[in-house]
Amino acid sequence: MNKQRGALNRKSLAILLIVAVAIAVAAAAFIGARPGKEPAVKPPEEIEDYLFWEAKKLTDFKLIGGGNQTLGPDDLKGKWSFIFFGYIHCPDVCPLTMGVLGKTFNLIEKDPAAYQEIQGIFISVDPKRDTPELVKEYASYFSSKIIGVTGDNAQLEAFSRQMSALYTIHPKEAQASGEAQASGDDYQVTHNSTVFLVDPQGRLYGRFPPPQLPQEIAGVFLKIRTFYNERVKK
Repeated sequence: MNKQRGALNRKSLAILLIVAVAIAVAAAAFIGARPGKEPAVKPPEEIEDYLFWEAKKLTDFKLIGGGNQTLGPDDLKGKWSFIFFGYIHCPDVCPLTMGVLGKTFNLIEKDPAAYQEIQGIFISVDPKRDTPELVKEYASYFSSKIIGVTGDNAQLEAFSRQMSALYTIHPKEAQASGEAQASGDDYQVTHNSTVFLVDPQGRLYGRFPPPQLPQEIAGVFLKIRTFYNERVKK
C-alpha cells in the first residue's frame, strides 16, 4: 500500500510540474504578444552591448536651434538620431567626438539608403555662453547632417535626464594653483561623452560610449539598422 501511495505521489508531483511549466510558457507567450509590447528578441552578439535592454520612449521636450527653429519629439520620428551633449568651449572631448561623428557620417554615406535616414544632434548644455546661432554654426562645421540646439536650464536638465546624460556646470571654478580665479564667463562643464542613438520611432535605442572610432560606430550602426528593420517587418 505504501509503495502504491509513493508511486501516486510521484506521479501527481510530475503532473503538477508539467502543468506549472505549461502555465509559465503560456504566460510568457501572452506577455510577449500583448498589443504594443515587442516580444523579447536577443540581438546579434556583435551589437548586443550597444543596445539598451528595452527601448525607452522619450516624453515631450522642446529645444531651440538657430533661426528660431525648434526640436521636439516629432523631429526624431522617421530618422536615426545620433545625439551628443556638450558645449562649444569644451577644449577636448567635444571637438574630438564631433569630429568622429562627422567621419562616421561620411562612412555611412557609402550606403545611400542608410545615409538618408540619419541625423546628428549636438545639444549644448551651456546656454549662458552658447546661443542657438553659435551652436548651429558649431555643429554644421563637423557635418551638414548635424544640427545644433540648446535651451534654458530647465529644458536641458529635463531632456538630459531622460537620456541619462547628466552634466554639471562649475561656475568660477578655480584655475591651476597660484592663478587667479576664473571670471564669470570662464568656467568648465563636466558632461557625459557618450553618443546616444534614438530610433525612427523616437525612442532611446542604443549608445556608443567612449572611446569612439568612426569605423566602429558606422559598422555597428548598419548592423543595428538591419536588426531593427528585420524586427519591424515581422
